[in-house]
Amino acid sequence: MTSIKVHARPADIIKDAVVKMDAILADFPFTDEKIRKAATDFVTRYRNSRANSLGHTVGMEVHDVRNPTTTLEPGQVFTIEPAMQIADEHLGIRLEDMILITETGYENLSAFVPVEIADIEKTMVKHGLSDAQIKTK
Repeated sequence: MTSIKVHARPADIIKDAVVKMDAILADFPFTDEKIRKAATDFVTRYRNSRANSLGHTVGMEVHDVRNPTTTLEPGQVFTIEPAMQIADEHLGIRLEDMILITETGYENLSAFVPVEIADIEKTMVKHGLSDAQIKTK
């Protein structure tokens, strides 16, 4: 996400992000070969990407069909939803963030959502919308 820039082309953002991910991969002390391979495959998918977007746009529909411009412009809202998988163990993780492009960069509209395991577990024990759904059935 640190590669996101207003008025930039998504393909250029992806290229910049791959450079950063390569540096992280080179220095990360993986202790599990399957996780190292999944992370490497993840970066390779981005390296070989011919995508013209960073995720799906959000506007009139939750999944709008395409970006209205070739660059990221103020007021645009889209998702970034990278997925890392360990196929032979049927494991996968996808963290989806909703991004608003601003005049000076971006705002992560979903920054309040927990991503650390301990924080997710704390949130899971709280009463919330899912509890309301159960009571109405």
